[in-house]
Amino acid sequence: MQSLQTAARLLPGGARLIADSASTGQLTALLREVNETVLGRSLQFESGSGASLSLDVAGRRVLRLTASSGLGNADACLAAVALEDEQKDDLIKLIQALAAPRQDLRVISGPMSRGGEGMSVGLPVALLADLLLIELNGVDAGPTPETDAAPLPQTPQPVSPPATTGHFLTAFAAAMGDGMVAWLIVGGANDGATFGPDDMVAHLSGFLADEGTALARQLDQVSDAPQGPVCLLLGAALSEGHSILVVRAEGGVLLGVTEGDATTPLLHAWNAVRV
Repeated sequence: MQSLQTAARLLPGGARLIADSASTGQLTALLREVNETVLGRSLQFESGSGASLSLDVAGRRVLRLTASSGLGNADACLAAVALEDEQKDDLIKLIQALAAPRQDLRVISGPMSRGGEGMSVGLPVALLADLLLIELNGVDAGPTPETDAAPLPQTPQPVSPPATTGHFLTAFAAAMGDGMVAWLIVGGANDGATFGPDDMVAHLSGFLADEGTALARQLDQVSDAPQGPVCLLLGAALSEGHSILVVRAEGGVLLGVTEGDATTPLLHAWNAVRV
């Protein structure tokens, strides 16, 4: 595990520095700290900005939020005896605000505040990492989600003009089959079409809203013409071997989450629906 392979940077008061002000991987470092906590512990995370969060953690799950300082509204999470699915968006906002890039991030570990019960409840850190597009088991602290959101593309697949029926993107998604676990389409004849878990679709939508301009520039760099058809498998891996797939055709963009190495099914799907 990454934090066990890295020399501890101990600070006065029992704190341990897990990301310094030169890093942009604060959020990744925070989630990895939770992921490597199996026995019940209280983890107090403190930012160089002065903000802090205290989490009860066990079995690689965030059981509850016990304290918050210097951040936005934490009432919903603080009021929960055990964190559940309905609090995950609020918790994500809090840890994103705390783990801002270019700020020292420290952690102090201590006894769990409310005892060790409830280890089967709470929010799995793997779920939080998936929703934030963060790889828990990488070899370094990695970039923040903002950097992850604009990865360098792999070598583009050969492109031929797609069909002009207006339904190329939905046909492509169908041809991918079970290998694509979630997707959405923005623009074109099938604008607004989606598939997969609501949470994953919502985060894909947020990713596209935040990074759409940069992504369009990447697509233009490998397309034969501006706004031309193109298909790329991006290098933004999710935990458990997921990647991000983007297809542009007929005035629309499809963004999807694929399982494993999707290169072969991608080629088969593209060739199956193109003219």
